[in-house]
Amino acid sequence: MTTYQSLLLGLKSSGPYFVSTFLFGIMFGIAASASGVENWQALLMSASVFSASAQFASLEFWQSPLPLGTIALSVFLVSSRNILLGMSMTHHFDGHSLARRIIWLFILNDPGVVTSFRLDEKVDRLGYVTGYGIALMASWMLSSWLGLAVAGLLAGADLSSVRFAGPLVMATMMMLFVKGSKSSPMPWVVSGIAALILFEVGAANYLILILSVVIGVVAAIIREKSRHA
Repeated sequence: MTTYQSLLLGLKSSGPYFVSTFLFGIMFGIAASASGVENWQALLMSASVFSASAQFASLEFWQSPLPLGTIALSVFLVSSRNILLGMSMTHHFDGHSLARRIIWLFILNDPGVVTSFRLDEKVDRLGYVTGYGIALMASWMLSSWLGLAVAGLLAGADLSSVRFAGPLVMATMMMLFVKGSKSSPMPWVVSGIAALILFEVGAANYLILILSVVIGVVAAIIREKSRHA
């Protein structure tokens, strides 16, 4: 399949996650409004960050004056899981130019990456994940706007459960990876186990994020070395 054909396949295959992303986007819009984020700021965040877990994490620190360094660090730590995604996908993009890879990075999305592992080798995975990302970006932007629009009706509601939407996305993607991927789930499983252990011993949240990703990356490196030994 050509890159364009694979892109169209990604668009068509994104239906179930288009709906779930839409629901998470509405939740983000409501939570952002409740946190005092201006509508234009929330929409700009959705367009530039495009990460439910990172955006929900940033809302925890949204106060005046804005702790920009803390927010940037929290977004980086939560999004550091993309290191594992990149390591698992890089060899699938051989033959593509740097420009195409940069475009893919802009709309990097966990569901597209995870589902691409189940596809036939003839499918251009970069095109597929890009198409998937375009669909989810449209869903995320539209639903974020809708959540902001209806936030006034729910201003007095208890939104404490909304903050778990981001971690829920990450947990769902890890389960799907283990269930459907043709690649080894070992780095992801090791990273998840490490995160649980660190949580149980009372480690700080930022340490859990950093160390679980580092341990997952080390596990991936060790596995690759053992394969080519």
